[in-house]
Amino acid sequence: MSVAFRIRCCLCAKNIPLAGDVVALDGEWQRRYPDMRGTLACERCVIDRGWNCCTTVGGGFVDGHVAASEDEVDVDSWSHQLARGTHRALVVGYPRSGLLQGAEPYLRWLAGRRHTLPEVAARLNVAIAAFDVQHSPARATQPATA
Repeated sequence: MSVAFRIRCCLCAKNIPLAGDVVALDGEWQRRYPDMRGTLACERCVIDRGWNCCTTVGGGFVDGHVAASEDEVDVDSWSHQLARGTHRALVVGYPRSGLLQGAEPYLRWLAGRRHTLPEVAARLNVAIAAFDVQHSPARATQPATA
């Protein structure tokens, strides 16, 4: 039996409705919205917070612009969506964000499930190990170094 989970939108921090798609966003969204937690968003935020232009009046990109993937024409916020799909598909496709945004129990369950494809389990275990190192209690109690 699968583990239930809810994903919180990386932009508004509300639970993404189960009936709606999840949208994976790229680095340009992170540049424009540095307070994002993860990269998985609800459709409402993608529509409401989108932008119409990636270029300046002179035709070049704005300073610091993160280019869209090679196969995308880089014109607006829609060019900076990596994927759209179900909650389960997107947290498996983007496990680092899934771990940050509420799918940790599901991803741990899936990584340890004997019927999970070995390459999927391996990729999930790498993301889980990195997450555990970043969020370990020992790390939180260590003094900051200069």
